[in-house]
Amino acid sequence: MKKIRNVVVGGVVAVLAALTSGSVAQAQVSQRIPHVVKAWADAWNTGNAAKMASLFTDDGTYQDNAFQVAMSGHQGVATWVEITERSIRNAHVDVQDAFRSGDRIAVRWTFSGTDTGAFDKTRPATGKSFSVPVSTLIDLRGERIRQLTDYYNLADVLRQVGLPAGPWTPPSQ
Repeated sequence: MKKIRNVVVGGVVAVLAALTSGSVAQAQVSQRIPHVVKAWADAWNTGNAAKMASLFTDDGTYQDNAFQVAMSGHQGVATWVEITERSIRNAHVDVQDAFRSGDRIAVRWTFSGTDTGAFDKTRPATGKSFSVPVSTLIDLRGERIRQLTDYYNLADVLRQVGLPAGPWTPPSQ
């Protein structure tokens, strides 16, 4: 009985070690990510505007709440990728997780890149990098994106690249 217990305990320890290792944990997360999210992240990470546009319906909209921008249609979506590529060097999407329920997907990811001067045209580029958490909601029509909305804090981006972000103090009670 003691031998069986040792084998079971050893097996549990091995499984826990494997689950906490980066490669196994990443593989498990990757298996849960919906195909359209993988393709969306790949389009961003390769700067492929045409690929991004092809993921959307003809009337699909890409909305970035931080920058208060909404671009619609294949050309609008492609233009948003092109603007981002020109404005943020090494723009990168790192998906942590995604959850799908019917025609809706929620994605948790990290947005990173380097300031090229696009955040404030009155100042030279700082050359500093940023990395911020993002939540994205996707509404599908079939397997194509009808509406995608990014939610993140632009003030965090600006602070990280060394630009004024307008500090906020809660009012006194």
